[in-house]
Amino acid sequence: MIKKVLLLAGILAVFSTTKAHPATDNDTIEVVYADTTGIDIDSIEASIDHIELDEVTVEASAWVRKADRNLLFPNAQQIKQSSNGLQLLQMLQIPGVIINPTDNSIALADKNEVSLRINGRPVDNKEIQALSPEQIVRVEYIDNPGVRYGEVGTVIDFIVKNPTSGGSFMGDLTQSVNRGFGEYWLAAKANSGKSEFSYSGWFSPRWNLKMQRDNSEHYELPDGTRYTRTEESLDGSRFEQWNNGHSLNYNYLDSKKQMFNATLKFYNFQYENLFRGLLTDHSPGGTTNLMFDKEKNCRINPQLNLYYQNNLTDDQLIMANIVASYEQPNSHRIYTEDELIYTDDDFKTGEPLVGIDNLIKSRTYSVLGEVDYERTWENSRVTAGIRHTQSWITNDYVEQGIDDHMNQGNSYIFGEYWMRLGKHFDFSAGIGYSLYSYAPRGRESHTYSIWRPRFTARYTIDDYSSLRFNFVRMGSVITLDMLSPVVQEIDGIQQSTGNPDIKPYATYKYELQYQYNRGIFYGKLGAFYTHAPGAIMPEKVWVGDKILTRYNNQKNAEELRFYLDTRVMVVPDWITLSAGPAWHRYWMRGNNYTHTYNNFYAYATFELSHWNFALEGMLQTNFNRFWGETLEGGENVHTLKLSYNYKDWNFGVMVLDPFINDYKVKSENRNRYAGYYREMTSNAIKQMVAFSVSWNLNWGRQHEAGQQRIDNSINSGSVNAAGK
Repeated sequence: MIKKVLLLAGILAVFSTTKAHPATDNDTIEVVYADTTGIDIDSIEASIDHIELDEVTVEASAWVRKADRNLLFPNAQQIKQSSNGLQLLQMLQIPGVIINPTDNSIALADKNEVSLRINGRPVDNKEIQALSPEQIVRVEYIDNPGVRYGEVGTVIDFIVKNPTSGGSFMGDLTQSVNRGFGEYWLAAKANSGKSEFSYSGWFSPRWNLKMQRDNSEHYELPDGTRYTRTEESLDGSRFEQWNNGHSLNYNYLDSKKQMFNATLKFYNFQYENLFRGLLTDHSPGGTTNLMFDKEKNCRINPQLNLYYQNNLTDDQLIMANIVASYEQPNSHRIYTEDELIYTDDDFKTGEPLVGIDNLIKSRTYSVLGEVDYERTWENSRVTAGIRHTQSWITNDYVEQGIDDHMNQGNSYIFGEYWMRLGKHFDFSAGIGYSLYSYAPRGRESHTYSIWRPRFTARYTIDDYSSLRFNFVRMGSVITLDMLSPVVQEIDGIQQSTGNPDIKPYATYKYELQYQYNRGIFYGKLGAFYTHAPGAIMPEKVWVGDKILTRYNNQKNAEELRFYLDTRVMVVPDWITLSAGPAWHRYWMRGNNYTHTYNNFYAYATFELSHWNFALEGMLQTNFNRFWGETLEGGENVHTLKLSYNYKDWNFGVMVLDPFINDYKVKSENRNRYAGYYREMTSNAIKQMVAFSVSWNLNWGRQHEAGQQRIDNSINSGSVNAAGK
């Protein structure tokens, strides 16, 4: 009786903010804007039984806070002006989430890993793109994933209702008019009862893009002598890419009982870098040579993913997942230095001085299996599971005549408990245990284990703000290139190898976060500190007349970061702005080096939409990472895109970097024996103009919902040819 009274009160409260309409066949309820930021959905869900209305049209997007996630409900205008799920995600303007319009990728501003899902099932950005906006009930944004999610930074889960009849045909074609750039994608779906069949395919060509590399290397000999070498780019340096992928999917859904999903994917990646330059040795008696550095990588990767979920009762379910994968990457690097002979008006090459041809052919077979169980009570939830991955890895170093083999196993058992205590406090505690086994052929096998505890506590200050503390102990993964003793030539002076004696390490992360969510504003202010004793990082040493780069367990790697993420509906239903600055500091303490580095970065995105027009903007400053002795610079880019939506079609024009003269990425190595400062530049990307057309032709209005919970993928164990 109490549940019925609460349910009736809740329905009356919603209806009090709705417009009155005559009943229709679809029983559509049209809701006007209301401030939902103070609603605690958890307490409501714990008090009433779950009901499902046929369709609810939200007039203004709502951001609702839950204990372990945030719920974003798209409004009618956002749905109307989007042709696919990716465009709708852009409209929602989630703080810290960057949608790059040039390649339709989804990433985080802080460069942590993002896990994308549809009804809990792991997907890629192309499957998000294949969603019809009308299907999307809400988007769940989880910025503090639990132990069963692994070590991703954020989970973005699209909760959708699948049509039970009809189908759809969707596409998005983008082509630059002044550069060798294209992005093409097509998808089709057919629905029949509880079954859905779908296909999607994409192609991302890049060709004749000029890319130059300027490099300054400094060396210190064992006797203390120092000298430098500089590399000056010449015409002919370029970058090309020919990537494509295909996906076949079958989904069977009985939303109240079970779900089965089978996905077959095939990826083909090909890219090539070519650098030509003058290499000058500035030591006494040094010469200038002609350098040629070409790297080509090809990779094919078919995958089969099978998922089954059974709802045992209303409050407990069991999930099973099997993934089989084959990956065949080939990495080929050709590096030469030739004597330079000047003529009256030009130069020509003479005697070859250095010739390196590193070809690595890799194969990886992997099988993953996982079973999870989840049980929910009124104010608590428990999740437990077990997962095992087995991989068989082969790397054929053609030039060295060596076949390197390794069998690698990873078993993971985890459990997590979440509980709400009163109105203001909730917490979750989880523990995971990983057991790693590495069995290289012809070398000693190793078995390691690591405990992965995780704890989160949240205090709800009032209806609009909360304070959260997170602690996690994360594990490391050792790859075959870290263990392999095979020595690869980098240039005439440097070599690279692995280290069979390295050991896994743990990373400890402590985070404090404050969230405020009221009306048109959402803000998140936080700080975290990580340290990793025994971190595996490269080091450089003199071995004979060569400098050898190798992996080793170093003393410690630390990072401190302060960040702010904000989202403001500047003009409700018109302008939404998401922005955030951040600052981080690194301490790298090696066995024979110590380095510190500071970096400030920021991002901003905005969405202005009305009268079927939408103007999108994105800005990112350099997010630079420091690891070991190497600084890897980020991109400083910005884009503008204007689009118009007409019925089922969307037409747009985009310009990349309209206000800067060139594209530049910096990197640096601070090793005393062989350091460098490098700039990768390109003027082919600035003011690139591209036109796009997307469409969503669909039929069928009945819906059914279901949620898959397991997130699995298999990462390659292959290596690449060592290069600069």
